[in-house]
Amino acid sequence: MSVQTDPVKAFIDNPYGMFKQANEINPIQWVSFFNVNGWLITGYKEVESVLKDSRFIKEIRNIVPDEQMPPIPQTLLPVVMLNRNMMLFRDAPNHTRLRGLVNKAFTPRMTERLRPTIVEMANYLLDARKGKVEHELIRDFAYSLPVMVITELIGVPKEDRERFRVWSDSFVTFIDFNTTQADLEAVAPYLEEADRYMRNLIAAKRVNPGEDLLSGLIAVSDSGDKLNEDELVATCLLLLIAGHETTVNLITNGYHLLLTHEDEMKKLLDDPSLIGNAVEEILRYDPPVLLTSRWVGEDMEFGGQQLKKAQTALIALGAANRDPNIHEDPDVFNVSRENVKHLSFASGPHFCLGAPLARLEAVIALEVLLQRVHDVEILEEPVRRNNIVFRGFEALKFRGRVE
Repeated sequence: MSVQTDPVKAFIDNPYGMFKQANEINPIQWVSFFNVNGWLITGYKEVESVLKDSRFIKEIRNIVPDEQMPPIPQTLLPVVMLNRNMMLFRDAPNHTRLRGLVNKAFTPRMTERLRPTIVEMANYLLDARKGKVEHELIRDFAYSLPVMVITELIGVPKEDRERFRVWSDSFVTFIDFNTTQADLEAVAPYLEEADRYMRNLIAAKRVNPGEDLLSGLIAVSDSGDKLNEDELVATCLLLLIAGHETTVNLITNGYHLLLTHEDEMKKLLDDPSLIGNAVEEILRYDPPVLLTSRWVGEDMEFGGQQLKKAQTALIALGAANRDPNIHEDPDVFNVSRENVKHLSFASGPHFCLGAPLARLEAVIALEVLLQRVHDVEILEEPVRRNNIVFRGFEALKFRGRVE
């Protein structure tokens, strides 16, 4: 993976300091941001506008002819094509079509039906820690819970859950802003393996369908032209990999914030009804995704700047969340903050499809941890993952008594 240079490490350790400095200069400015040159957008109003503006697009091939695009190395072509078929990287009408096919599974009403199952899974994971004193949050709990939930929802066999760890890490590397071609070459085989796995699972589900999302999508795909095989594979891998990755970070970042802010932890223990608001504040203060991007779809004036077609817009969600024009004392973590506003799930057409599920999983995870784990002490300073886009930890080791 990418070697951490000092600037990268400094950003990963404290991205909000850099965001704050940039926003004070200009909420829209041209920067050289690690391996990307583009417009860094840090203000809440400006970020929200970009996310909702159809002039900012996901698919550069829609505005730049193939012959003007840099050639894709043959070794990376299968993975690039896989990513191109993911709704995350599509524009309307294809994005609208793909999103519509899976949207029903992630509505708040459908998600709420999963509550008893998620509570059961969370308690099951903590039951396994009874009698043990030292724990590692990600390995023992925060990774397993979202994977159990999403694989159950989509219809992935239980015995295959652990295989998604390396695939997820590879996907996160592949779409980061701080990657070299060597990084991409290193992770490409794992994503090709994920592609093959999903195609085999689809073939098996065609023979023996179940009451799961994948079986439902296969039925749609086989009944007409709404979803082709490549889109089916890409859609399911996106839901499995990106969906659980962000929730792992949300749970881990949240628990770490509570452990390092004793007054806020006490507020929650004294008033458990604050848990929903606490999750929103966690999402605002230290979100699982710091950045996203768009291509500038046409020459335009935006926020007093002259943007040119095919330039990159680097959208700093983490910066927008701490815009002092939106929140008083934005750099203070406060679980009882009123009217918490954030863009951690983005906005506009690409608003996170899994937001209701991520919120529910985080609420349940933190509730169960607070109720059942006592006398908690962090054992060592956790190390942040070497990633610019996603915000999470490599591990979070702590001592605690599980009841």
